[in-house]
Amino acid sequence: MDNYLNVLKDSLIKKESILSELISKSENQAIIVKADQVDWDKFTQIVDEKGVLIDEIMKLDDGFETLYERIKEGLEENKDKYKDIITEIKTLVKSVTEKSADLQAIEYRNKTIIETAFSNARKEIKQSKLGQKAAADYYNKMNKINTIDPQLMDKNC
Repeated sequence: MDNYLNVLKDSLIKKESILSELISKSENQAIIVKADQVDWDKFTQIVDEKGVLIDEIMKLDDGFETLYERIKEGLEENKDKYKDIITEIKTLVKSVTEKSADLQAIEYRNKTIIETAFSNARKEIKQSKLGQKAAADYYNKMNKINTIDPQLMDKNC
């Protein structure tokens, strides 16, 4: 039972660490998107890195739940015996929950910032396309001015 409880504890410690990393990456994303010139490649790289970390959390959660279900009855029967480690695990669960809430808040703020950046990028692309079209139209019209249309020449003149 001691080993199982230590595995649960280690799992929560690792999850807490990963959540801290996710928070840091989310804060970096906000900085990138708030910049005058958004580095979308860097943004995408961070999204990919966050995806890997989220997958790790999912695996940890699955393992934690499976192990907890296996030892749940024995743990409830011997609460007094494992009181200290149960207290540590409860503290870790509270910390993980707080970090999860912090991460959700940051992601919610980032969503608004990112939507604004995407909107601005779309506007820039649209303006660029309009500018390119105007330049092409101008070029075509100016070429017509410089072209002398064939004229009928009268030899009798």
